[in-house]
Order: sequence, then C-alpha cells, then structure tokens
Amino acid sequence: MDPIRVGVIGVGNVLNQYLDKIGVHPEVSIAALADVNAAAAAARATEYGVKKALSPEALLADPEIELVLNLTPPNLHVPVTLAAIAAGKHVLSEKPFATSLQEAQQILDAAGQAGLQVGSAPTTFLGSGMQTSRKLIDDGWIGEPLAAFGSFACRGYEHWHPNVDPFYSPGAGPMLDIGPYLVTNLINFFGPARRVAASAPRSSETRPRPSAAGVYDGVIQINTPTHVTGTIEFESGGVATVMVSWDVWNHNLPHLEIYGSSGSLATPNPDHFSGAPVLRRGEPRDLALDMTPPGGGDWRATSLTHRDDAYRGIGLAEFGYAVRHGLEPRTGGAFAYHVLEILLAFEKSAARGRHIDITSTCERPRPLPSVGPQEPYRFD
Repeated sequence: MDPIRVGVIGVGNVLNQYLDKIGVHPEVSIAALADVNAAAAAARATEYGVKKALSPEALLADPEIELVLNLTPPNLHVPVTLAAIAAGKHVLSEKPFATSLQEAQQILDAAGQAGLQVGSAPTTFLGSGMQTSRKLIDDGWIGEPLAAFGSFACRGYEHWHPNVDPFYSPGAGPMLDIGPYLVTNLINFFGPARRVAASAPRSSETRPRPSAAGVYDGVIQINTPTHVTGTIEFESGGVATVMVSWDVWNHNLPHLEIYGSSGSLATPNPDHFSGAPVLRRGEPRDLALDMTPPGGGDWRATSLTHRDDAYRGIGLAEFGYAVRHGLEPRTGGAFAYHVLEILLAFEKSAARGRHIDITSTCERPRPLPSVGPQEPYRFD
C-alpha cells in the first residue's frame, strides 16, 4: 500500500524531532513543508530533501497532501487544524490539541462531518520504553496495577527558552505543557479516567526575566498556576498521584512509577521514547521498609521488547497507518479530547475545591506489536 502523503505546517525546532528518523517509517512520505517564513520553509525542505516548500495556504490547497502535521505555535493549533479539515485533510497536531473543551469539540465535530481523522501528540507512549512497560504490566509482572506516581518539576523555562511568556499565559502552565506526557502514559497503563482532584497554586505574580547575558533585565507576568498536584482516579480502579511544577530548584522524585499488587515498575522518562524500565517483584521480606531507589538493590533491569530507534515520527507513522487502513489511531480524536479534559480538570478542581468528574472516555490504546531491532514497525 502506498505511503500516506504528509504536509507539515510549521518548521521550528520540533520539526527535527519528527523528521530525523522518519526514514524508518515507510508508512508516510513527507511531500511538502510550509511556514509563514518562506525562507525557513525552503531551508528546511533542502535540509530534509523534501520537494515542496510552500506557504500554509498553498499546502492546504495542494491535492497531493492527504495528512497535515500541525507543528505551528500552540496558539495556532486550533485554527490551523480547522483550516486543514476544511481543506479535506486528516490532521495530527502537536500538543495541545486545544486549550478548551469547546475548541476540542469543534475540531471533533468538523472532522466527523468531513469523514476525517484528527489526533494529537504526545506520542511517547508508543516508544520502546513505554511499550515495554505496558507489556510487563499486561503480562502480570507487577500483578494488578493499583496506583502510580508521576512528576515533572523544574524552576521554569526562562533560563533557557528564548520566548518564555506564552508558557506563563492563560491556557498554558506546567499541566498543559508537560502534564500531557504523564497523562497519555497513564491512560496507556490504566485506561480512561473517572475523576480528578487537585490543588494549583501560583507562587508569584511575576518572575525576573533573564537576558541572554545571564543578567535580569525585566519581569515575566505569571498568569497561570506554577505548581499543580493532585490525583487521577481511573475507571479500572487505579489511582495516580501527579505533580508538575515550575517552582522546584532540585528534587529526587521519580518521573513515573506504577505500583501493583505484587510488584513495582519504574518507567523511563515519559517525555522520552527510549530507556528500559526497571522492575521489583514483591517478596515477604519487603514488608520491612526498603528505600533502595530503582536501579539498585533488588530492582531488576528489563530488556526492551520493542524496536528502539523511534522518535516523534513513530506517532506520525502510526497515525498515517491507521488512516490508510481504516483504523482508529491510537492518538485519535477521542483519546486527545479525553487527555485534554483530564488536564483542564486539575485547574478546575483547584478553583472549585472538589473532585471533577470526567465526562468523556476513550479506549485504552492498543499495544504495539513487539518487533525486533531489524524488523519493520507494526501498527496493526
């Protein structure tokens, strides 16, 4: 079957993460790149050997393009996605899918009426580390999964990011920026969520703005919570404690651990596609408190069960394969909507001081078939 022809709108830094290893995925063919900066689009097309460098409008009008990969800035995700749907294209968007449930529903309605597929990153749960973790859980290595703890914490992005203000604007903040990596992987392990409870303080109204020289020469207005913590209860009965923060200088917390009735699993970084999980089976002597961190003591390294050279292109390949074969993408619209509702429920719960019921649902994503390092990826 011919590869699906993809047009990419937005050629910023994240483009590399999709295209650097796209050659291992024959399911897709990058037919065109587009950007409002024509010179940037042309330079990137030359860099990756893509034949067409177009304006966004010309790409949407190109009948060759079947699927749009939306890598525009977050504030443009919704209008670009809707424009692509109106042009008859399937769309996979970088996160966030939208910044409100109303916008997300508008996307789903438009795609449904047009008979098109839409979906959203992040897709790290398709990488070898998380698919190996999923297989260990499904194969019963930790018994029934009961609970989880996940965290991302740092002191904010202003010390390295050249344009940090959007991260502290309404509709942003740590939960919508880095939280999706935890939530998508938790759904991969536990299935859909039932309700959320949270606290979401903002540590200050402003932050000092570092200059390129490393000195402070202004302020950043903070219009979003900067430390969000709470719990997600799942329909399966499991519960996850989640913390995402831009108020933390240093910490020694795990990124993601899953606790089962007969053992514990420490996954690799949910923001990464690779890395092997480590496992510890429960033993009677473990009734005594043992604080040995994962990787030491009786924690056991595991062998990856899936091919290990994927990057963000695996999400595009899986989505394209699903469209070609009439399947629901693992990162499809219902999944993206459910993830967004969970993320938004944290701030809503904090504001209302109570649990927030999750009204949407989705299928637990199908696990990827296990393949060896020299075998082609499979997305059936």
